[in-house]
Amino acid sequence: MESLFSSEWAERFASQWNTNPDMVEPLAAASFDSVIAFGYTDAIHPAVLVEVRNGKIGKAGLHNAANSPAASWDLRAAPGQWAKWKKEGLGIAGLGVAVASGQLQFRSGDYRKMIRTPQLAGPFLKFFTLL
Repeated sequence: MESLFSSEWAERFASQWNTNPDMVEPLAAASFDSVIAFGYTDAIHPAVLVEVRNGKIGKAGLHNAANSPAASWDLRAAPGQWAKWKKEGLGIAGLGVAVASGQLQFRSGDYRKMIRTPQLAGPFLKFFTLL
């Protein structure tokens, strides 16, 4: 079984993202280009990065401190919290609680702007079902 935030996970995640119209279509309509990092709250660096161009992931893999681009979005949570969201997903109410309580940390990126932009908010919530 693959572990969360491994190379295999990143490849599978990118494939699921790119074949999911609920992710790609709204992000493409918003001309969304970004580098998104995911990792654990107790780590200095994120575990994985995905590079999104016009709504699709073009590159996904492990973070490399020496070679990885700066993340526009850097999301962190404890391993158990990621595992819970992978199993159960996360809705809009749960998202607010997770951010307010510090369970989900945005080390970079504007959470408020993202959640108030429908073309970004829907795919962001869908992201938790792809974990």
